[in-house]
Order: sequence, then structure tokens, then C-alpha cells
Amino acid sequence: MHIIEDIVANCRQIFKGSVNYAWTTVPTYPSGVIGFMVCSTEGPEVDFKNPINPIDEKENQNTSTPPLKFYNREIHAAAFCLPSFAKKVIESKTKN
Repeated sequence: MHIIEDIVANCRQIFKGSVNYAWTTVPTYPSGVIGFMVCSTEGPEVDFKNPINPIDEKENQNTSTPPLKFYNREIHAAAFCLPSFAKKVIESKTKN
């Protein structure tokens, strides 16, 4: 947790836009879980949890992009759901 706390603090200093920590499961990765930072360099606050481009098949009907088979809006949002202890530490570092 201390490593993630330091990474979030460093990203907050470097990226002047939005900084968010997310995680996902990757079965081929040792331990099966990997975390990552999602940051923007400038501009207004970005809500990374809610994508602006269509993800779900019903949203994607008017585009030429084929629908995704596994990834959807709920899985995307779930990547940003953290355990309470981690959320408390990370939010304390991501608030301006």
C-alpha cells in the first residue's frame, strides 16, 4: 500500500489534470492482480470511471467498430472500485 500511496502522490505532482488508480485481474500475471495509474496532463477533471466513447453493444450500434465480447461499462467501472482501506489512502493523495 505504501508503494501505491507514493506512486499516487508522485503522479499528482507530475500530472496537473486528473489522477486515478485502478486495478484488474490478469490471470497470466503473478498473483493475478495488477494495478495501474490513469492520468491526464491538463484540462478539466476527467471521470475515468465513465467512458465517453461507447463500450456496450447497444451504445455501439451507430459506429463501425465491432462490439466487444467481454468488456463492458460495468467491468470498466469495476476496475476503479477499491477495498475501503486502499480507497481511503488513495483518495487522500488524489484530492487537490
